[in-house]
Amino acid sequence: MKLSRYIWKKMKGKMPGQEAVRQNLRLLHAGTDGTKEEELFYTEKINLLAGVLAAGLCFTILAWVLPLGQSSSLTEGRFLPRQKHTYRQELLMTPEDGETEEITIEVEPQKLSSEQSRELLARAVEEMESYILGENISLEEVRADLKLIRRIEGTPIEVEWGLDSYEVLNMDGTIRPEKLEEEGSIVELTARLICNGEEAVYRACVKVLPPILSTEEEFRRELAQKLEELQEKGGEKAQKELPEQINGKRLTWEEKKSLSPILILLLTLACTAALYGARDRELVRKTKERERQMQRDYAQIVSKLVLLMGAGAAVRTAWETIVRDYQAKREQEGTPLRYAYEEMALTLREMQNGIAEIKAYENFGLRCRIPCYLKLSVLLEQNLRKGNHGLTRLLKAEVQEAFEQRKELAVRAGEEASTRMLLPMILMLIVVMILILVPAGMSMQM
Repeated sequence: MKLSRYIWKKMKGKMPGQEAVRQNLRLLHAGTDGTKEEELFYTEKINLLAGVLAAGLCFTILAWVLPLGQSSSLTEGRFLPRQKHTYRQELLMTPEDGETEEITIEVEPQKLSSEQSRELLARAVEEMESYILGENISLEEVRADLKLIRRIEGTPIEVEWGLDSYEVLNMDGTIRPEKLEEEGSIVELTARLICNGEEAVYRACVKVLPPILSTEEEFRRELAQKLEELQEKGGEKAQKELPEQINGKRLTWEEKKSLSPILILLLTLACTAALYGARDRELVRKTKERERQMQRDYAQIVSKLVLLMGAGAAVRTAWETIVRDYQAKREQEGTPLRYAYEEMALTLREMQNGIAEIKAYENFGLRCRIPCYLKLSVLLEQNLRKGNHGLTRLLKAEVQEAFEQRKELAVRAGEEASTRMLLPMILMLIVVMILILVPAGMSMQM
């Protein structure tokens, strides 16, 4: 709390929206200059923002030190632990004289039993076309390199390929454009799938048409081949080895940092800014609620003034009677705070402290800052300047107008309530439609 007060003293007068906050606090706390309330408001806000910021920074640091969502870590610079299931690990690779780039490595599980291997091979043969298509639409129209994979991702299956012709297609599936013809060339592919000593065969015919070449595939292919070689050598080891160099270029591997720390930090800053504005908006909301409450009470206050003045009481006496009646109800019955009556009580205290009655009524209208109360203060000032003639008649007309305004306020409040109910009603309609349409669709499929 002391730190918040210290920050407030240093930042006093420099906080965004401070003047509007000061004015709203004066409206909500009649009879004060708002200094203490302003200090309390900003110290509470600083405490809240500091708490959110500190929590966000702690989570950011933890997420950076212990990256979220990563299932493994490199050991000895280039070893990844194997698990029961195949998983992918995002790493950053830096060649000796090259730029750092992101690489996704698949870490395969340890070898399967013979029965499991046969089942896995059968499924792989059925899905082999989808594995080798690459960017092509179908095997009848091959315009880009095929993915004649040496290993099926996510499985321990190794693949050996055979082609009936190597004129237009290489063993790795890349196209040889210099030998292609416009009408295309037919090539028969034969794949021998091996998994823990079990084998299966896949055959397919492809029509190769002029392809679209990529300049980056050579390095990627060499990297994939190197990974396969290391997998063949260390498939039964508890850790997967990554290549140390390719074509004489040394590779540097490191784990890719999760975006979670950055996202947490950005969310923390966004929440801090949102909370700062939210407290100000809450204050504005209370000020508007004060205005609506005072407008609702206006007709009742003027009615009481007319009734008491009609019974022969002077304006000040009627004013004092209304204030004392309100204060008695507050003490005895626990009546909620009413801002209009609080402003009247403050006006009465001003008159009791020696301020001229006409000036007190003027201050009353200025503090209320609502047209109807400004009009009432003007009528009371004119009454003191020109006498009591015609004031009761004017106040009666004001009562009738005030009740009409109160009706309008009630109608407006009802319209606002119906508007706020529109979104929940739309959501309920969507839920009902889902409940009707989903069973209907399921029954039609059956």
